[in-house]
Amino acid sequence: MILSVNPLCLCGFPAPGSCLGYNPIVNHPLHTQADPWAFALEELRAGRRPVLVFVVGHTGSVPGVTGTRVVVSEGVFAGTVGGGAAEKRLLERALQHGGPPALARFRHTPEADGTLCAGEQLFAVISLTRKDEGEISSIVESLGRQQTGTLSLSPEGLRFVAGVARPHRFADDGTSWSYEGPVGLLDTLTVVGGGHVALALSRVMATLPFRIAVLDNRPDLPTMAANSFAHERRVVDYERIADEVPAGERSWVTIMTFGHEHDRRVLEGLLGRRYAYLGLMGSRAKVARMLADFRRAGVAERHLAAVRAPIGLAIGSHTPEEIAVSIAAEIIALRNRVEAPCPSSSSA
Repeated sequence: MILSVNPLCLCGFPAPGSCLGYNPIVNHPLHTQADPWAFALEELRAGRRPVLVFVVGHTGSVPGVTGTRVVVSEGVFAGTVGGGAAEKRLLERALQHGGPPALARFRHTPEADGTLCAGEQLFAVISLTRKDEGEISSIVESLGRQQTGTLSLSPEGLRFVAGVARPHRFADDGTSWSYEGPVGLLDTLTVVGGGHVALALSRVMATLPFRIAVLDNRPDLPTMAANSFAHERRVVDYERIADEVPAGERSWVTIMTFGHEHDRRVLEGLLGRRYAYLGLMGSRAKVARMLADFRRAGVAERHLAAVRAPIGLAIGSHTPEEIAVSIAAEIIALRNRVEAPCPSSSSA
């Protein structure tokens, strides 16, 4: 059964800053996806009955896409399903929910929520009990090991299988429904070079669904030691960089080493392999000279064309923090398969 949550009475909904104050940034590591799940596990072990609100489907322009989630327990919550009117109404429904798993649909219209969004979200609302503790514990443990898996939701409840992360799929035949989708960080960002820009980029990307690895050939590098945002930090030999960087459509790579020769060596080792993104930081003069050298050496043009260089969107960035924002924005645009909001540095 699908319940409409538009409209709902908001009488008695907690005001901003009141009891809905769980802060996952304070209570759990910022750079993991475990926050709602870890909160749910804590609440179950404390003898409370948290409620999971999970986006199992969406269409159009919505604030929270399929896979986003929030866990609510006694007025305290962790996670988000996009904020705004939909989240407020779903949080209220979760506070009142005590029955079996149910679906709730929210249509975003100016009349319904005062926004210009024009889409629809479908939510699964599931009261969690002690019988779910094992499944949720497996999710938390899997995420803690930086592994992935598949979450399944249905009227029977919640199930998690570690290992293969299956794509989002929702089915409803009118009598029953089911959802399955991935859990965990599917994309990896490898930052080759562990300096100031790498530290700033790691800080930005830690708020996004990426596993972050930072590589450098210098031991005892202060900015590497200070980088608490990366999931992994390694000292490597740039001569063997291809062995250190995973290839594939979910592998994103940025090159920002200390010095032109290191950049050239790393790029040479990675050229010709398949990545979702391969970017090189540097001035236009440096990039042009390096690519010209590769052309003279006989490197295929198709391999050079795959390099985003200079890296990042052209937003006039200068400081490490500004450069990090420009790189993150370019990666987000490419990952979401949308046109860049402004020209790439490599296109001018």
